[in-house]
Amino acid sequence: MSDFYLAPGSPADDSDYMVTATALNGKVRALAVRSTKLVSEALRIHKTSPVATAALGRFLTGTLFLAETLKGENDSLTANIRSDGPLQGMTAVADSHGHVRGYALEPVVETTYHRPGKLNVGAAVGSGKLTVVKDFGLKEPYVGQVELVSGEIAEDFTYYLASSEQTPSIVSLGVGLDSNGVTCAGGFMVQLLPGADEETIEYLEKRVGGGFPDVTFLLNEGMNPEKILDMFLGDEKICFLQGFPVSYKCNCSRDRMERNLLAIGRKDLSELSEDPNGIDLECHFCDQRYHFSQEDVRKLLDQENS
Repeated sequence: MSDFYLAPGSPADDSDYMVTATALNGKVRALAVRSTKLVSEALRIHKTSPVATAALGRFLTGTLFLAETLKGENDSLTANIRSDGPLQGMTAVADSHGHVRGYALEPVVETTYHRPGKLNVGAAVGSGKLTVVKDFGLKEPYVGQVELVSGEIAEDFTYYLASSEQTPSIVSLGVGLDSNGVTCAGGFMVQLLPGADEETIEYLEKRVGGGFPDVTFLLNEGMNPEKILDMFLGDEKICFLQGFPVSYKCNCSRDRMERNLLAIGRKDLSELSEDPNGIDLECHFCDQRYHFSQEDVRKLLDQENS
């Protein structure tokens, strides 16, 4: 059981969840998340090297923050990094239910450090672009794109929010690792709301520059998302709105893979149907493999021709 205050809906065990709050006289909104289990699941699936685990874990967690504003049942958000570092890039997809999935283009890269114990994620990511696509089921999705400012992920999400969504924000993300895997993962995000004054901005700038502990340190100390926000904002009147579970979840299925095969067109499908061994498709997000025999492919071709 937690020794800390819990928002309505937050679990009292060590499961992953996000909490939302308002503070500083309603002038900021704040989110915090514990994502240890979902980052561990990403490591299990993709067998990422340490620095790739840290990069992907931060990226998955940050994508959950961006997706928190999704409200529609089928709304989705896709975040992409394409870069010139050894990682080459990452993709993450989140929905309005607290689910996220993702992968790194190169899951195993050499691990380097800023200093002992501090992974150099920026060197693994390199320079490139961050693209965010929000699909609300309308004709055209919303697309925003920015240059990466550091490759350390949190700073890149901060820059994206300020540049593409005109929302001044503070984003902190962290993944702790040891020889056994992920020890902790999570982060927090604080955003200025309309009406925020200079006093509020100066206060937050002081909090950021005042040596606030690294989020991985706080998580490893056993602090929950509520406590982290409470400590950072220092507002005894902080109003916690809700807590809700988050998890790594892929929505792939055989039906979805069949639709992908149909989408390649009759000509290419006809060529695939000539292979007596059939074909194997693999989901990038969960490593699930789907085998389609030659007969399966020919049935799909008949379906396409009918």
